[in-house]
Amino acid sequence: MQWPDDIPGYFRYWGKARPGKIHHGDEYHLLVWHCLDVAACAHQMVEENRYGVTDTLIALGFSDEEGARWFSWLAATHDIGKFARGFQGLASCGNGVLVAPLAGKKYYCRHDSLGYFLWHRLSESWLEDDTGLLPACSERDAQEYLDAMDIWMQISTGHHGIPPEIKEHEGHLAFDPSDMAAAHAFIAALNELFGFTHWPECWKDAEWQKSLKQHSWQLAGAVTLADWLGSDNTRFPWSGRPVALAGYWAQALNNAQAAVSAIPPASAVSKYPGFLPMFPFLRQPTPLQQYAATLDICAPGPQLMVLEDVTGAGKTEAAMILAHRMMSAGKGRGLYVGLPTMATANAMYARLAEAYRALFEIGQRPSLVLAHGGRQMSMQFRDSVWHNEQRAPEHYTADEPGAGSECSAWFADSRKKALLAEVGVGTLDQLLMAVMPFCHQSLRLLGMRDKILLLDEVHAYDGYMVRLLEGLLFFHAAQGGSVIILSATLHYALRERLLAAFAAGAGFVQPQPSPQAGYPWFTRLTSAALEEKKLDTRKAVARHVSVGWFSCVDEGIALIYRAAAAGESVCWIRNTVDDAIAVYRRLLDEGVIPADNLLLFHSRFAFADRLNIENQALHQFGKASSAQLRRGKVLIATQVIEQSLDIDVDNMLTDLAPVDLLIQRAGRLQRHIRTASGDPKIPLPGDNPPPQADDRAQPVLHVLAPDWQPEPQPGWLGEALRGTGYVYADHVCLWRTQRLLRELGAIRMPDDARRLVEGVYGEDEPVPPGLERNADEALGLQLSQRAAAKNNLLVRDRGYDRSASDYMWDDAKDISTRLSEEGVEVFLAYPDGESGLRPYADEGEFSWEMSRLQVRETWWKKHSRQFALPPQEALAAFRTTMRRHTAQVLLVSEAGNTGYYSAQYGLVGNEG
Repeated sequence: MQWPDDIPGYFRYWGKARPGKIHHGDEYHLLVWHCLDVAACAHQMVEENRYGVTDTLIALGFSDEEGARWFSWLAATHDIGKFARGFQGLASCGNGVLVAPLAGKKYYCRHDSLGYFLWHRLSESWLEDDTGLLPACSERDAQEYLDAMDIWMQISTGHHGIPPEIKEHEGHLAFDPSDMAAAHAFIAALNELFGFTHWPECWKDAEWQKSLKQHSWQLAGAVTLADWLGSDNTRFPWSGRPVALAGYWAQALNNAQAAVSAIPPASAVSKYPGFLPMFPFLRQPTPLQQYAATLDICAPGPQLMVLEDVTGAGKTEAAMILAHRMMSAGKGRGLYVGLPTMATANAMYARLAEAYRALFEIGQRPSLVLAHGGRQMSMQFRDSVWHNEQRAPEHYTADEPGAGSECSAWFADSRKKALLAEVGVGTLDQLLMAVMPFCHQSLRLLGMRDKILLLDEVHAYDGYMVRLLEGLLFFHAAQGGSVIILSATLHYALRERLLAAFAAGAGFVQPQPSPQAGYPWFTRLTSAALEEKKLDTRKAVARHVSVGWFSCVDEGIALIYRAAAAGESVCWIRNTVDDAIAVYRRLLDEGVIPADNLLLFHSRFAFADRLNIENQALHQFGKASSAQLRRGKVLIATQVIEQSLDIDVDNMLTDLAPVDLLIQRAGRLQRHIRTASGDPKIPLPGDNPPPQADDRAQPVLHVLAPDWQPEPQPGWLGEALRGTGYVYADHVCLWRTQRLLRELGAIRMPDDARRLVEGVYGEDEPVPPGLERNADEALGLQLSQRAAAKNNLLVRDRGYDRSASDYMWDDAKDISTRLSEEGVEVFLAYPDGESGLRPYADEGEFSWEMSRLQVRETWWKKHSRQFALPPQEALAAFRTTMRRHTAQVLLVSEAGNTGYYSAQYGLVGNEG
């Protein structure tokens, strides 16, 4: 079977980094060979069942052998849009082998959409003239088969991360009839090569087509991955020689074995031996951990588990025990831990960096990656998962990268590749992007398949993110995945929504959770039933924290001075960055406390500085910190420390916040058992359980709040908490929190957990008349947030199709996983020559990621004129190189004398 001699060669790419003239002797790769390279990678992925692609094809009715042949045919058609003379005209040729450019044929839209356009023109000709393009069938059946093929061809041609669309005008401008004839001949040759001789009868069935749409998401990701593998010219050398297709196919199959082997095989999961190999420090498991270790997990299908317990009760360890047992039982082959913030992800990474290996057999090399960057973590991942050694990546046009370029960009961004690792740790956002119209979301879904999702601190999300989370649970349950959710407390309405979303995706009967939940509370939803159980709390983590009140910043400063003078550590959590900086500066200026004893931590630090501050905070206030390290130390911080950062301070101040967040903040107050001086109590040999009495004074959570107002009016928060009113727009929630804590006088966990949470979030709780308007606005905001999130969620049953989203698909940031306010990525840089830029964290492979921070868009617009910015041409070059089309660059000084950024203060904007 020879590539027809009477059809000139069409190239896929050539030996230049950008379009230009192909000279005699230049390297280029024929399009048909590249298509077979990708087909061979697809074939090998089916042979090895990479990312479950074989299982997906079997679910659609294919045998192993049929699935491999069909998926090869499908992947071979992915680039048929490049048969367009408009695309071929991107480079002129002078060697006589390749097709010559044609005047009037233009390349105005992406080749993936051109391929989808071409398919429709070819299938129309098949319907009209029975051209032999496809297997013969009756006229009555033809359209039903083409309906199925339309789904398949969107999977194939949409291989650049976005479903294709038919663009009639651009398509006619791009293709010459001879191009369509060449594509026709190629597809006919593929039919012969892969034995595509008949239509499967089931393809006509509407239910089968619905199933194909549901599976199309993972298959689209697999085609993209095959294209990236097949674009590696170190594995598939360029060739312009016409040879027999069967001969080249055999060569491509050999090359594909090496290419696919670049993805390490899945690590073998170890048998669950008990919790000690993973957590040797657990001499005595908590009741929650004990229940996780003994629960019957054998129910078929996906499972959702919700673990609610007090801070310090070992929820993470209990979740890992459950995850290991489920993986051992074949209910998952990997794990992704999703958290609310970058800081919480860092802390979780540190906790799992050693324990995760116990999930797999000794000698395996499971991959672990932190999803938002960091040099040491990303290097670890590159060593164990994927090392991309392609030549300089090509771009077809300034706006359209080739597969090699896309692959390099993807794997250079550890946030994205974390979902392809066997164990990923990062923010929840990376998961949410899998169910939103982001470019390459199908790869994220593919990476999620067969993973257990562990979602921590879910109470921290607003209405927008909660609705997105419901969409994530629906998608993951629908593809058979299990989820473990952790929280200190969930109010009833939130628990009900999460259970309902998972049940809908899994096809379960809608559950009816108990509105009278106890605490601690374990919830499990399976195909068999909804199970709910009240557990005990380990006495050592039961909390009784008194609540004190102060109403002005001066009182807070006085509390800090008293604690520091007594040699105690103290933290004040402020609700805005500007408020935190203001208190920190005042403490520095007044000079009562040595500067070395003061530490500021908020979100406007470059990632490199943020890591250093985290490490310093853990060193001074962490579990192992000594009395000497802690003595008189003061931490001024924002919400970045309220979740999952394992610090322990002797005294805590906090701005008024919703009750669930105050519970979290109180969990950092006297978190670990210590002597009166602040040294950790070391268990003596044979102590079981270890000592449980803390020798420090009764913990008190000091809350900055307005004087109590039983009948509050708008503006009741006052000037000291003006920023708080913007951060937490539901002022009724804040008022109810103050009311309840004044009544109770303390936070008692677990005794008052449900009373506190339902007393603030319960639908029947009172609303003061003066705040009714705010309550209405808060409800309207929540409903609008949920509506906006619903519009940004993909509709699974529509399949991998432009219609699956009501909004445009995008690889930039026109849509967001967070609705609070659009963020601006800011990269800190040193000027380097006339127009060059050098990263602030000027070392290591990921120096630009380490030089990055994020601010609110309104904040940037307000303050950016105060900063030194690069020339527009330098900014444009940076954005193109980094593929961050909306990023900003801020120039800093190596001397450290820049007034607006320092490693001590972070990024500061002057109000004037």
